[in-house]
Amino acid sequence: MANCEKESPRQALFTRNFSLLCLANLCTCMAGYSIMPVLPLYLMDELHCPKTIMGAAMAVFPLVALLFRPFSGLLADRFNRRHVLILSTLACAALFPLCLAAAGVLLFMFVRLLHGMAFSSMTTSQATLAVDFMPEGRIGTGIGIFSSTVSLGMIFGPMLGLFVADTFSYTAAFMVPSAFALTGALFQSMLPHGRQTVSVKKAITLDMLYMKSGTFALLALLIAAFMQGMITNYISVLAREHGLADYASLYFLFMGLGLMVSRLFSGYISDHGFMVQLICVAELVTMGGVLLLSSTSSALVFVLCGALLGVSMGALTPSFQTILVRLADKSRRGVANSMYFIGMDGGIFLALVSGGIIADMMGMAAAYRVGALGQFLAIAIFLKLVVPRLRERKDTDLVS
Repeated sequence: MANCEKESPRQALFTRNFSLLCLANLCTCMAGYSIMPVLPLYLMDELHCPKTIMGAAMAVFPLVALLFRPFSGLLADRFNRRHVLILSTLACAALFPLCLAAAGVLLFMFVRLLHGMAFSSMTTSQATLAVDFMPEGRIGTGIGIFSSTVSLGMIFGPMLGLFVADTFSYTAAFMVPSAFALTGALFQSMLPHGRQTVSVKKAITLDMLYMKSGTFALLALLIAAFMQGMITNYISVLAREHGLADYASLYFLFMGLGLMVSRLFSGYISDHGFMVQLICVAELVTMGGVLLLSSTSSALVFVLCGALLGVSMGALTPSFQTILVRLADKSRRGVANSMYFIGMDGGIFLALVSGGIIADMMGMAAAYRVGALGQFLAIAIFLKLVVPRLRERKDTDLVS
């Protein structure tokens, strides 16, 4: 593990190193989210990409990031996390403008393939290193605060990216995230060099890529992330079906604010022994909010559902990250964080693929209801299969 700062008796969370990682995470999230709404426009306007191919060109990045997750966890656990983090962030910074050099869609997809690998390594090592600098008794709070920087990126990144593309050019829109990534690398370089305790195992084994004790937590997270994928990627379609297309942007604003606020207090609740209650309530609120969202034609209710779902999902997903970290030994937090990102990426990817199929068969509102009812399964898996494993851990106080 990295050479972390000694904990004070009061278990100070906002140390210099943790603060630097929060700033770095904000910068890298701004980089990632600012380019997302620009990419489809760039593909159509500059590379003249047909809409039938555009989906595949866009899917390369998240699919490769997902497939590379186990290896990114391995890198974070076996090598110096600070070095892995800085190198992968610099690679991301270089690959943003390199997209502009792609003369065709296939070359663009290849660049995005490399980008997905670098992004996977960067986010996994950054989250793992952040946990290294959190006091053991405040990991839930620390993960919540660290995750809130993702919410800030979700709120301001897309707006900035579209503004730069519309006001200046696509070239500027690709250079801005590169600048953010470089700024993030600058913050990362201020971290102490330190040493890392590398696993005594020399040969790569399956347990270095996958944490068996986290299987059921991963499964429950997949279901929760599926619902998050639905309420973020298909909300514009649902809004159009209900005649609320003009309020989609306002929905995202309120959802982002809900996410950020929720992540600030949910970790504190989990650190004080109420993890089970927090997750169960968040799952039920998510289910109720989605059922209401899928049936309303009121603009006010639609926007308020965005805030409500932001609060519930903001409590839910960081809680599962805390669980996976707590289930892992300190030397295996890289693979624990990679499993968290596998759950998030996998759930959202399944939502992108199957959500459209269900919607084509039964309508988008029905697709949302299917995902909402799936939260019952997530609660059952959590209570029957995840909570007992948490109680077996003598060094965790997540459950009362």
